Amino acid sequence: MPSTGALASRVGNEMAGTAVLLFAFAESSRGEGAAVFGLLAVAAAVGGPLLGVWIDRGRSAAPLTLSLVAFTLGLVAIGASMHAGQDHLTMVLAVATGLFGPAVAGGWSASLTSSDPQKARRLVVFDASSYSVAGLVGPALAGVAYAVGGRAAPLALTVALLAIGSMCAPWAHPGPTPSDAVAAVDARTSRPHPLSDLRSGMLAIVRQPRLRWATTSSCIAFFGFGIFAVMVPSIGAARFGSPAAGSLILSVLAGAALVSNAVLARRDGLGRPAAVLTASTAAIATGIAMLLINNPAATLVAAVIVGAGDGPQLASLLHIRHAEAPQRLRTQIFTTGASLKITASGLGALAAVPLMHHGMATAIVTAAVAHLAGAGVAVMARDNTPATPFARLLGQAR
Repeated sequence: MPSTGALASRVGNEMAGTAVLLFAFAESSRGEGAAVFGLLAVAAAVGGPLLGVWIDRGRSAAPLTLSLVAFTLGLVAIGASMHAGQDHLTMVLAVATGLFGPAVAGGWSASLTSSDPQKARRLVVFDASSYSVAGLVGPALAGVAYAVGGRAAPLALTVALLAIGSMCAPWAHPGPTPSDAVAAVDARTSRPHPLSDLRSGMLAIVRQPRLRWATTSSCIAFFGFGIFAVMVPSIGAARFGSPAAGSLILSVLAGAALVSNAVLARRDGLGRPAAVLTASTAAIATGIAMLLINNPAATLVAAVIVGAGDGPQLASLLHIRHAEAPQRLRTQIFTTGASLKITASGLGALAAVPLMHHGMATAIVTAAVAHLAGAGVAVMARDNTPATPFARLLGQAR
């Protein structure tokens, strides 16, 4: 049940941004769609760390369930507000809804655990793979829903999938694993204040060099990816004649990411994760730059190159986090890292609107340069320590 909920939530979450952009595109309100997309992401900067503390300290599935329900209902409210033309209310709702967004990533990751080592390994494999599956299926579903049901259909399907995830959440186990139960009981009366936990999680990211540089690299790169994501419907319209064709671009990208991860796992390519992070981020920059070529075939090739980098980029980043995150703060490290990436992507989405006023080429070049800068920072996450067994397991799973 939790695995089903995690997959449904992530597919719905992957559709959410595209659904909002398509909804706004059909209303000739591209700027509003980009603003909602960006605000949903930027609000995660606050929501991610707080949700991580809440879930780490939880004794039931209630924090995860309530967060997913709030995120789902928030998207319903955003759609209704956009339809009614209430622009200011829509922006407020986007911020409020975005606070709960990181629960889909970090919250479910904390829940997919087991006292059975073999089952726990299978859950790690599933958790790592669900992102790519969602990236492949989500945009395609959004495009099909738009073509069949019109502008509101992708958002309705997004909400339905998130609702399935919310219904499965009560069966999740976000608290400490059974092996940690004794320590949890001992610490119950002397548990630090939530603000102390929040501070510890932030400092863990800042003080550990590999974690710090990998996180910084991903944030810079995702600023560029936010610009790219907002451009996708416009690129689809310019190259293929329909904004829904942007979903095809994202599906090709996700398919290439799955293939590249399969190759990476077979060749055990995550022995040097910082090198993989550097090379994959540079590959994404190359693919985005290829979008300057005004040709449908070249656009699909560019999507393949971006996807070939995107898969190993995520795998290497997860590898470094698993190797470096303290066990007590693991959920917080993942939700905070996810929220920082989402926020950087949101800032990129907000920047895309003025950039596109100067032409699509300006936005494309900016997105590519951001990834090149991210690749340069990734070099600092030096591969000077041996991988942990858990990290090696993750690399093989990816």
